Amino acid sequence: MIRPLLFTLLAFWLTGCVTKKPAVLQTTENLKPFLTNPHADINRDERSRLYTVFLQKHYAPWLQEEVNITVESASWAIRHYAKKQLYGENRLPLLKERWRNWIKNANYTSLNTLRRQAITIYPCSLRLFPSKRPIFFNPFHPGEGYPFDYNQNSTIKAFTPLMVSHMSLDGGWAFVQTPFAFGWLDIRNIAYVTRNQIDKIIKRPILAVLEEGAPVYDGSQNFLFYAKMATLLPLIKEEEGFYRILVPKKRKQSLVLEESLIPKSWAKQIPLDMNGSNIVSIADKLLGEPYGWGGVAMNRDCSAMTRDFFMPFGIWLPRNSMQQSKIGKIIDLKKMSDTEKERMIIEKGVPFKTLIHLPGHIMLYVGTIGHKAYVMHNIWGLKTGENGRYIIAKAIISTLYLGKNLPDVKRDALLIRKIDSMNIVTYAPKTVTSTLLPRLKRLQYSTIIP
Repeated sequence: MIRPLLFTLLAFWLTGCVTKKPAVLQTTENLKPFLTNPHADINRDERSRLYTVFLQKHYAPWLQEEVNITVESASWAIRHYAKKQLYGENRLPLLKERWRNWIKNANYTSLNTLRRQAITIYPCSLRLFPSKRPIFFNPFHPGEGYPFDYNQNSTIKAFTPLMVSHMSLDGGWAFVQTPFAFGWLDIRNIAYVTRNQIDKIIKRPILAVLEEGAPVYDGSQNFLFYAKMATLLPLIKEEEGFYRILVPKKRKQSLVLEESLIPKSWAKQIPLDMNGSNIVSIADKLLGEPYGWGGVAMNRDCSAMTRDFFMPFGIWLPRNSMQQSKIGKIIDLKKMSDTEKERMIIEKGVPFKTLIHLPGHIMLYVGTIGHKAYVMHNIWGLKTGENGRYIIAKAIISTLYLGKNLPDVKRDALLIRKIDSMNIVTYAPKTVTSTLLPRLKRLQYSTIIP
């Protein structure tokens, strides 16, 4: 009697193991099904206004007299992190002496004593403190440790305009204003520009690299750097199968401009038409890319992904998610139920032109399938029970109920529960002034839009 009973129990146990498959996160990286949703291109006048704003923002560091920030604002990270327990790359508490040396080296009392225009000659990292060393909160806690280096502000693409405020005490770092953020750059990654060079660059049409990690070479075809998708380079002219472009090099501390070539299949002149072909071409380069907090390891986080999606279309976005949620036409979703939020997004959202915000995260609305709203976003993970994390760590397409089918993801952790606004970024201002950038006044819409 005992043996048959054991066989029965064993068979039941094995059958249960077979039928109870582990839940799988429901995501996709295929954008093409969403192109059936209406996504009309932007008309010429709107594109002109959006692109004029884009140029103003992009070239702003070159067309102002100094870094427009106070000492108090520039040094905010010192006060912010002084209240927290910090850890180093060895997962031990950050050495107090190292922390004090960073603060001393930052030399904030010298703010705006240099005031020189510059440019990045390589892709590089903008840091909150003048050091390549990371800052972590407790790495033994879920959602902390690598890749959350809190000394990382952003990645900066090659050929980005800069205004240099001052140098660190040791001369190894420059405190700069980029078109979208402030912070410290390794001096080896930048070169000073002359007024003639600035004028020469601004007059040129802009080419956007549309390959991720495209190799860029100098005039003698010596390797310079790998370009991130949405890297912007001045266009000289078209040649058979190639674009002739300007590339940055450095002699001593100054910029040297050289002419080089890049295949036409790797880049296009901006602003691009916002049609289905271009949307897929750009999104495909972003989907599946690993998550990188603040650009750690030259990867993208949520707001870097949305920013780089819109850049080839000549549409300007700030760097972080909160600032991006304030661009264009804003629709408040805070007091709505989950069902009301999704209904409003489907009714009012314009696929590929609408951002959806929740605290600390931003997503691109791509349309609907089966009456469900879908978004494209680069996300680290979802909170689970006992303050754990379900790690995703890449750019995906999902519903607003991502993780609902996972037993350990709580309802309050679902994206839909935390969404507080949506904004249509392609609503351009009716009038655009160029008082900040006098050199852009001579650029007429007819020459801006290809």
